Amino acid sequence: MDHFDVIFVLPYPFSDHPCFPEGILKKALELNGFSVGILETPRWQRSSSFGLLGRPRLFFAIVSGPVDSIVLNYTSSRKRRMEDLYQFGGKGFFKGAPSSIGSKIRPDRTALVFANRLREEFKDVPIVIGGLEASLRLFAHYDFQEDRVRRSILLDSRADLAVTGMGEKQIVRIAQALEQGVSAREIEIAGTARLAPDPPPQEGFMRLPSLESISEDALKLMESQLMVERAVLQDKGICQEQNGRWVIAQKAEDYSSSDLDWIYGLNYTRAHRAGKSLSPALQMNLFSITSHRGCCGGCAFCSIATHEGKQIVSRSPESILQEVQTLTRHPAWKGYISDIGGASAEMYGMDCRQKGCEKSSCLHPEPCKNLSSLSPFLELLRQCRKVPGVKKVFVSSGVRFDLFLQHPELLEEIMVHHAGAFLRIAPEHTEDEVLYLMKKPSFETLEQFIRLFQFINRGLRRKIQLAPYLIVGHPGERPDHVASMAKKLKDLGFSTADVQVFTPSPGTLSTAMFYSCVSPTFAPIEVEKNVQALIRRKNLLADRTTILP
Repeated sequence: MDHFDVIFVLPYPFSDHPCFPEGILKKALELNGFSVGILETPRWQRSSSFGLLGRPRLFFAIVSGPVDSIVLNYTSSRKRRMEDLYQFGGKGFFKGAPSSIGSKIRPDRTALVFANRLREEFKDVPIVIGGLEASLRLFAHYDFQEDRVRRSILLDSRADLAVTGMGEKQIVRIAQALEQGVSAREIEIAGTARLAPDPPPQEGFMRLPSLESISEDALKLMESQLMVERAVLQDKGICQEQNGRWVIAQKAEDYSSSDLDWIYGLNYTRAHRAGKSLSPALQMNLFSITSHRGCCGGCAFCSIATHEGKQIVSRSPESILQEVQTLTRHPAWKGYISDIGGASAEMYGMDCRQKGCEKSSCLHPEPCKNLSSLSPFLELLRQCRKVPGVKKVFVSSGVRFDLFLQHPELLEEIMVHHAGAFLRIAPEHTEDEVLYLMKKPSFETLEQFIRLFQFINRGLRRKIQLAPYLIVGHPGERPDHVASMAKKLKDLGFSTADVQVFTPSPGTLSTAMFYSCVSPTFAPIEVEKNVQALIRRKNLLADRTTILP
């Protein structure tokens, strides 16, 4: 049985699809000559379940998924979710088992649990963890579900190495290094992190406050988060002392357009390994296309820039058009592309004319003049819908409504050709005090956009409705802010089915605000932490909404 070079361990069915990390990582390894075994949805309560494929020749790779397991397993009110859209049928529990956390297919802190079970079964095989969960829990972080600061996932999981950010280049280099006899705990390549007994040289690394100091002083978490942001912008590594050892993260790996063209241009079946049934997540993304990585928005509550980077890296139009043509030959193809985009769809091709900028956001407090136009995305959409066999191309990714004010022709194009019944935008709030902390556009900007939207909509034969995403309970929000927001939304005639309570996720600036009760300037801010009070705020908005035609 011991015949695979690398064995992937996943808490959900493997998807051979370029929108899922495991599909990309497996392809990258195989095309570099390494064999990959897949161990999916193991019964994590028993360590023996992790030995079904035997011992890999090089290492185990834990792919915990594109969402942090605590965020996926719990609502903002700390209630356990019953569903898991990445499982067959969306069912989050093992068949025949009671609906308790002990029978969840995806355990809390998946990467940590899986790594410890593997270590029980294989004491000396290298273990590599990766994905969003590893990236965001790498340093001392606030855990919302436990309401405390936790130490690095590297310490708790006993993994040898963590891949930070997008990982196809790193995982190949790790395999090559182990093939050459390098010890897993001695690997030092960009986009990876490890534990060490001593700190790295000061030059080239940002040294964060220690775990112990953050645990004693909440303000240190804010200081640490701001330092992480600076380190990423300055292309530095990061280190932190924890329990007498050092977590050392190398600087981020660089990805280019040619890198993306290569990996997304490979052949994917867009299916699970066996059977015709699809998980809801795969079904929703079956005919979606990733056009770029990264986000320059810098929203305080978002982890995308931390994981994918601030710089936009776009695929070439030729690569995307080739993928569109491939979709038309899929047996389940019916003529519809569900999405072309990324974190913010219209950021495709948005390059910065000023290299080495250290602003965490290119759009806050207003869009930077050094950003290029949105014309590359406009031209891409026009080319894609001309491909024979394509009936319609939807833009379902998030869009930045503030960018449309500078490029109204793109908004009109999307409304006419690429929108369904709704255009989804994310104002998140209406009160400027809160919006500034979120690093989101002002309410005046939203009003300007709505006027533009309505002007375009009046000339359309098929009317489009706006569907906004809103957040209550973000740090800095007061009860009077919510009452004011409810009135403004009513005056605007918004449909607000998507009102969410702020959920502190590890490794974000907003979470540092939530825990420390200060703004990024260390000014005291109000933070509501009572769950029932937050639910009442949400209900206040949900009860006062109509539809904006």
